[in-house]
Amino acid sequence: MDSTLPSPNPTPLMSAPMPLYDSMLASIFAPPPAVLIATLLATFLVPIFIHFIVFRPRSAIDLPTFLLVGPAASGKTSLMISFESETGQPPAETRTSQTPLSLECSVPASIASASKYRSVNDPSLKAHQRFLLSDTPGHGKLRHIAHSSVSSPAIRGVIFVLDSSLTDVREVAEYLYDVLLALQYSATSSTTTQSKKLLVACNKSDVFTALPPSKIQKLLEDEITQMRVSRSKGILDVEDDGEGNDEKEWLGEGGEGPFTFQSMEEVGVEIEFKGGSVENGEWRDRLSPWIGSCF
Repeated sequence: MDSTLPSPNPTPLMSAPMPLYDSMLASIFAPPPAVLIATLLATFLVPIFIHFIVFRPRSAIDLPTFLLVGPAASGKTSLMISFESETGQPPAETRTSQTPLSLECSVPASIASASKYRSVNDPSLKAHQRFLLSDTPGHGKLRHIAHSSVSSPAIRGVIFVLDSSLTDVREVAEYLYDVLLALQYSATSSTTTQSKKLLVACNKSDVFTALPPSKIQKLLEDEITQMRVSRSKGILDVEDDGEGNDEKEWLGEGGEGPFTFQSMEEVGVEIEFKGGSVENGEWRDRLSPWIGSCF
């Protein structure tokens, strides 16, 4: 006879599903409409929001600009393009510019005037100072483009390019006179004490008929001296309109005597002469220190 008796409380083979577990499954696989709509909106809107935060447009950086001016066929466009090249070599051929052209260039930050007080171990000296080199048409009918740009606050320096042969001194002197007059007016009417800078680039110095920069400077000074007298007489012959135009047309400090480019420093315009040749790839090395001094 078996004496084993059944347990009064037998353990069930499978427990009944818990209500909490059922509700979680129901909320996952059959969510309420409000939760479904909120999830879909978050899925689409959050990436768009992150995109606008991370990739939001930044304000444009205005680069300092150096203006190229001068008579036609003096080599301004070739100089601009050669300055972009690492070797400084000119393009094979250029054409007379009819519209302004701009090119982004750079010089080593170590040659900038603001860098002379920095340590040689400063990592910022390994960077490059970017700027715009802007070419203007040299034709007589299009020179108003250069005249209107010379006095712009964005212009850090002006480079007047001429042919070293100087076959027409009068034409070059007239153009340079107007450029200097615009720089003088801009310097004297400015609220800052910073001088305006002009570099006269005597291009094509490799040509047999080329004159040295010192000779070109003297010829232009003599020609501008005569122009200054003749222009002042022409103004005196016209009835005075009460606006003081005679002072605006007089180049340099008041008073008679020969004109010199050094005297322009008294009215806030610094002028420097340099000679070089685009064909020999010289201008990049010769202009870079002057451009660096303008920063």
